[in-house]
Amino acid sequence: MKFKNRFKRWFKLRFAIFYPFAIYVVFFANSDGKSIINGLWFILAGLFLRAWANGYAIKSEKLTTSGPYAFVRHPLYIGTFLLVLGFIIMLKIYYVGTLFLLILVGIYYRTSKKEEQLLGGKFKQQYIEYKNKTPAILPTVSPYREGEKWPFSFKRLIKSQEYKLFLWMIILVIAFHLKDELFVEHETIDKKIIALIISAFVLGSIDFIGEIIKWK
Repeated sequence: MKFKNRFKRWFKLRFAIFYPFAIYVVFFANSDGKSIINGLWFILAGLFLRAWANGYAIKSEKLTTSGPYAFVRHPLYIGTFLLVLGFIIMLKIYYVGTLFLLILVGIYYRTSKKEEQLLGGKFKQQYIEYKNKTPAILPTVSPYREGEKWPFSFKRLIKSQEYKLFLWMIILVIAFHLKDELFVEHETIDKKIIALIISAFVLGSIDFIGEIIKWK
Protein backbone atom coordinates (compact mmCIF):
# COMPACT_ATOMS: atom_id res chain seq x y z
CA MET A 1 0.00 0.00 0.00
CA LYS A 2 1.43 3.40 -0.99
CA PHE A 3 2.11 5.85 1.85
CA LYS A 4 -0.47 8.32 0.51
CA ASN A 5 -3.19 5.66 0.50
CA ARG A 6 -2.10 4.42 3.93
CA PHE A 7 -2.25 8.00 5.26
CA LYS A 8 -5.82 8.40 3.97
CA ARG A 9 -6.82 5.09 5.54
CA TRP A 10 -5.43 6.14 8.92
CA PHE A 11 -7.80 9.09 8.99
CA LYS A 12 -10.99 7.37 7.91
CA LEU A 13 -13.88 7.82 10.33
CA ARG A 14 -13.52 4.41 11.98
CA PHE A 15 -9.82 5.03 12.62
CA ALA A 16 -10.48 8.53 13.94
CA ILE A 17 -12.82 6.96 16.50
CA PHE A 18 -10.35 4.16 17.21
CA TYR A 19 -7.49 6.49 18.20
CA PRO A 20 -9.16 8.08 21.28
CA PHE A 21 -10.37 4.64 22.36
CA ALA A 22 -6.84 3.24 21.99
CA ILE A 23 -5.39 6.07 24.10
CA TYR A 24 -7.99 5.42 26.80
CA VAL A 25 -7.19 1.70 26.77
CA VAL A 26 -3.42 2.24 27.02
CA PHE A 27 -3.62 4.55 30.05
CA PHE A 28 -6.70 3.43 31.96
CA ALA A 29 -7.53 -0.21 31.12
CA ASN A 30 -6.05 -3.18 32.95
CA SER A 31 -6.37 -6.94 32.71
CA ASP A 32 -5.75 -9.94 34.94
CA GLY A 33 -5.12 -13.62 34.37
CA LYS A 34 -8.80 -14.57 34.36
CA SER A 35 -9.94 -11.71 32.09
CA ILE A 36 -7.15 -12.47 29.60
CA ILE A 37 -8.23 -16.11 29.32
CA ASN A 38 -11.92 -15.16 28.99
CA GLY A 39 -11.22 -12.52 26.34
CA LEU A 40 -8.74 -14.66 24.46
CA TRP A 41 -11.46 -17.09 23.35
CA PHE A 42 -13.29 -14.30 21.51
CA ILE A 43 -10.03 -12.93 20.07
CA LEU A 44 -9.05 -16.35 18.71
CA ALA A 45 -12.55 -16.86 17.29
CA GLY A 46 -12.35 -13.48 15.54
CA LEU A 47 -8.91 -14.23 14.11
CA PHE A 48 -10.03 -17.66 12.90
CA LEU A 49 -13.15 -16.27 11.22
CA ARG A 50 -11.23 -13.47 9.49
CA ALA A 51 -8.54 -15.91 8.31
CA TRP A 52 -11.20 -18.32 7.05
CA ALA A 53 -12.96 -15.53 5.15
CA ASN A 54 -9.77 -14.10 3.63
CA GLY A 55 -8.81 -17.55 2.36
CA TYR A 56 -11.91 -17.44 0.14
CA ALA A 57 -12.49 -13.76 -0.62
CA ILE A 58 -11.83 -12.58 -4.17
CA LYS A 59 -12.69 -8.92 -3.82
CA SER A 60 -14.18 -7.02 -6.77
CA GLU A 61 -13.33 -9.76 -9.30
CA LYS A 62 -15.92 -12.40 -8.40
CA LEU A 63 -18.90 -12.68 -6.10
CA THR A 64 -17.58 -14.74 -3.19
CA THR A 65 -20.14 -17.26 -1.93
CA SER A 66 -17.71 -19.93 -0.70
CA GLY A 67 -16.52 -20.73 2.83
CA PRO A 68 -18.08 -18.50 5.50
CA TYR A 69 -19.64 -16.35 2.77
CA ALA A 70 -22.07 -19.20 2.14
CA PHE A 71 -23.48 -18.65 5.64
CA VAL A 72 -23.22 -14.87 6.08
CA ARG A 73 -22.50 -11.91 3.80
CA HIS A 74 -20.04 -10.08 6.08
CA PRO A 75 -17.88 -12.61 7.96
CA LEU A 76 -14.94 -10.18 8.15
CA TYR A 77 -17.06 -7.68 10.06
CA ILE A 78 -18.21 -10.38 12.48
CA GLY A 79 -14.57 -11.35 13.02
CA THR A 80 -13.70 -7.72 13.81
CA PHE A 81 -16.59 -7.45 16.29
CA LEU A 82 -15.38 -10.62 18.03
CA LEU A 83 -11.88 -9.16 18.32
CA VAL A 84 -13.21 -5.96 19.87
CA LEU A 85 -15.48 -7.93 22.23
CA GLY A 86 -12.49 -10.05 23.26
CA PHE A 87 -10.48 -6.97 24.23
CA ILE A 88 -13.45 -5.46 26.06
CA ILE A 89 -13.65 -8.60 28.20
CA MET A 90 -9.88 -8.91 28.56
CA LEU A 91 -9.46 -5.28 29.69
CA LYS A 92 -12.71 -5.16 31.71
CA ILE A 93 -13.88 -1.94 30.03
CA TYR A 94 -17.51 -2.96 29.78
CA TYR A 95 -19.17 0.47 29.61
CA VAL A 96 -16.66 2.34 27.43
CA GLY A 97 -16.04 -0.79 25.37
CA THR A 98 -19.74 -1.38 24.73
CA LEU A 99 -20.14 2.25 23.61
CA PHE A 100 -17.17 1.85 21.25
CA LEU A 101 -18.58 -1.41 19.90
CA LEU A 102 -21.97 0.19 19.22
CA ILE A 103 -20.30 3.09 17.36
CA LEU A 104 -18.25 0.57 15.37
CA VAL A 105 -21.41 -1.36 14.46
CA GLY A 106 -22.97 1.88 13.16
CA ILE A 107 -19.89 2.68 11.07
CA TYR A 108 -19.68 -0.80 9.58
CA TYR A 109 -23.42 -0.80 8.88
CA ARG A 110 -22.93 2.32 6.79
CA THR A 111 -19.88 0.82 5.07
CA SER A 112 -21.68 -2.45 4.34
CA LYS A 113 -24.54 -0.60 2.62
CA LYS A 114 -22.06 1.10 0.29
CA GLU A 115 -20.37 -2.24 -0.46
CA GLU A 116 -23.72 -3.86 -1.19
CA GLN A 117 -24.59 -1.08 -3.64
CA LEU A 118 -21.30 -1.64 -5.47
CA LEU A 119 -21.75 -5.42 -5.56
CA GLY A 120 -25.35 -5.07 -6.69
CA GLY A 121 -24.29 -2.75 -9.50
CA LYS A 122 -21.55 -5.11 -10.64
CA PHE A 123 -23.11 -8.56 -10.22
CA LYS A 124 -26.76 -7.49 -10.55
CA GLN A 125 -29.24 -10.40 -10.35
CA GLN A 126 -26.57 -12.80 -9.13
CA TYR A 127 -25.96 -10.62 -6.07
CA ILE A 128 -29.69 -9.99 -5.48
CA GLU A 129 -30.31 -13.74 -5.25
CA TYR A 130 -27.33 -14.17 -2.91
CA LYS A 131 -28.44 -11.26 -0.74
CA ASN A 132 -32.01 -12.55 -0.48
CA LYS A 133 -30.89 -16.00 0.68
CA THR A 134 -27.90 -15.09 2.89
CA PRO A 135 -28.14 -12.94 6.05
CA ALA A 136 -25.80 -9.99 6.56
CA ILE A 137 -24.55 -10.63 10.12
CA LEU A 138 -26.36 -13.49 11.87
CA PRO A 139 -25.21 -16.69 10.07
CA THR A 140 -27.70 -19.14 8.64
CA VAL A 141 -27.44 -22.88 9.23
CA SER A 142 -28.30 -23.59 5.60
CA PRO A 143 -25.42 -22.56 3.29
CA TYR A 144 -25.92 -20.75 0.00
CA ARG A 145 -25.28 -23.40 -2.67
CA GLU A 146 -25.65 -21.41 -5.89
CA GLY A 147 -22.89 -19.47 -7.60
CA GLU A 148 -19.31 -20.33 -8.45
CA LYS A 149 -17.39 -22.14 -5.70
CA TRP A 150 -13.65 -22.43 -5.11
CA PRO A 151 -11.45 -23.92 -2.36
CA PHE A 152 -9.64 -22.20 0.50
CA SER A 153 -6.30 -20.70 -0.62
CA PHE A 154 -3.35 -20.03 1.70
CA LYS A 155 -1.85 -17.88 -1.05
CA ARG A 156 -4.99 -15.74 -1.02
CA LEU A 157 -4.81 -15.56 2.78
CA ILE A 158 -1.17 -14.41 2.76
CA LYS A 159 -1.92 -11.86 0.05
CA SER A 160 -4.65 -10.38 2.26
CA GLN A 161 -1.96 -9.71 4.91
CA GLU A 162 -4.23 -11.10 7.62
CA TYR A 163 -1.10 -12.50 9.26
CA LYS A 164 -0.22 -8.93 10.29
CA LEU A 165 -3.42 -8.71 12.35
CA PHE A 166 -2.62 -12.09 13.94
CA LEU A 167 0.87 -10.93 14.90
CA TRP A 168 -0.31 -7.65 16.41
CA MET A 169 -3.18 -9.24 18.33
CA ILE A 170 -0.65 -11.51 20.04
CA ILE A 171 1.64 -8.54 20.70
CA LEU A 172 -1.24 -6.57 22.26
CA VAL A 173 -2.26 -9.46 24.50
CA ILE A 174 1.37 -9.80 25.65
CA ALA A 175 1.66 -6.02 26.18
CA PHE A 176 -1.43 -5.80 28.38
CA HIS A 177 -0.35 -8.86 30.34
CA LEU A 178 3.05 -7.22 30.95
CA LYS A 179 1.32 -4.00 31.99
CA ASP A 180 -0.68 -5.93 34.58
CA GLU A 181 2.37 -7.82 35.83
CA LEU A 182 4.78 -4.89 36.02
CA PHE A 183 2.67 -1.80 36.73
CA VAL A 184 -0.40 -3.14 38.55
CA GLU A 185 0.87 -6.20 40.40
CA HIS A 186 4.42 -4.76 40.62
CA GLU A 187 5.99 -8.13 39.89
CA THR A 188 9.75 -8.38 39.53
CA ILE A 189 11.23 -9.03 36.10
CA ASP A 190 11.81 -12.77 35.84
CA LYS A 191 12.50 -15.26 33.05
CA LYS A 192 8.81 -15.45 32.11
CA ILE A 193 8.52 -11.68 31.65
CA ILE A 194 11.78 -11.53 29.68
CA ALA A 195 10.54 -14.36 27.44
CA LEU A 196 7.28 -12.46 26.79
CA ILE A 197 9.17 -9.26 25.95
CA ILE A 198 11.44 -11.15 23.55
CA SER A 199 8.43 -12.87 21.96
CA ALA A 200 6.68 -9.54 21.36
CA PHE A 201 9.86 -8.08 19.90
CA VAL A 202 10.34 -11.05 17.55
CA LEU A 203 6.73 -10.87 16.34
CA GLY A 204 7.03 -7.13 15.70
CA SER A 205 10.31 -7.72 13.86
CA ILE A 206 8.66 -10.31 11.60
CA ASP A 207 6.10 -7.73 10.53
CA PHE A 208 8.80 -5.07 10.06
CA ILE A 209 11.01 -7.37 7.98
CA GLY A 210 8.00 -8.37 5.88
CA GLU A 211 7.29 -4.71 5.13
CA ILE A 212 10.92 -4.15 4.08
CA ILE A 213 10.85 -7.19 1.77
CA LYS A 214 7.58 -6.04 0.26
CA TRP A 215 8.93 -2.49 -0.23
CA LYS A 216 12.07 -3.75 -1.98
